[in-house]
Amino acid sequence: MWNLEGVISTITQVPIFEKLTQQRQAELMAIPQAELAESIAALLTRPPAPRIPHGRVLSNLVYAAQYYEVFEAFSLPEQLRVYEPCVGASDPIIIAAEAYSNGQADYTTVNLNRTLREGLQGKIGHLETSVHIIDDNAQRVLTHLGPNSVDVVCFHHAINDAIQTAVSEPRGMDTATVDWWPNERQMIEWMAEDFESGLIEKRGKPELMEIIGNAAKLTRPGGYLIFDHWSGLSYRDVEWFPWELFCDLVPIARQWIEESSLPVTEIKLPDADPQWWMFLQIEN
Repeated sequence: MWNLEGVISTITQVPIFEKLTQQRQAELMAIPQAELAESIAALLTRPPAPRIPHGRVLSNLVYAAQYYEVFEAFSLPEQLRVYEPCVGASDPIIIAAEAYSNGQADYTTVNLNRTLREGLQGKIGHLETSVHIIDDNAQRVLTHLGPNSVDVVCFHHAINDAIQTAVSEPRGMDTATVDWWPNERQMIEWMAEDFESGLIEKRGKPELMEIIGNAAKLTRPGGYLIFDHWSGLSYRDVEWFPWELFCDLVPIARQWIEESSLPVTEIKLPDADPQWWMFLQIEN
């Protein structure tokens, strides 16, 4: 899975290329073939190296191609029903769903931060997929979606966002209205403090586990919860950044889930390092 030649083909030909805007297609076609292969190979490496050439153009497309192959590996329905909590302004899952279902997917996200929501809407207006962006907290998703209403839930870099929100709100930060990126350092530092002190057991862990538990209720039996998280090597030597914690967020979430009573079974996929990926199937 995630063979370099296959990922290049998925991005530059059918199925993903044709789902991109003309501007993104032009940016992609402008990259020399040798540089394209080198940059995609670097982006497939975990954790990715700093300052990858053409990373701004390619990173989300590589992530979309990876999710597209995961959807294929699990033989998900062609008319895919997707839920993504904490999407922010990131579009790889929507692109993957659009490509996989040829525009016939149904995608829902709960996106609390208004600035990030506006950024997302600006990226996806051309797509045919039915997109529902709910202005609410992911902990309340069951008031909007019913049981067994989705085939797959995608936690793409969502573990940290859920925990950061949970530790920041009690400290007075309104995460719905705040400009996310200039304030994320403070959120991350608070999260690291709470992990260090053990306070994460009282705020952070309960909120994340509620979001995951709700996702399990929304997903049909035999459906999947998919998690991925990593940080680029450029952050490793940043003094304030909790590098080891961010590298361990998937294993931490896995441990919390194993300690819970959620009706899920972890599935392994070839080439998907469990340090950075986790696939859970809802039990029948």
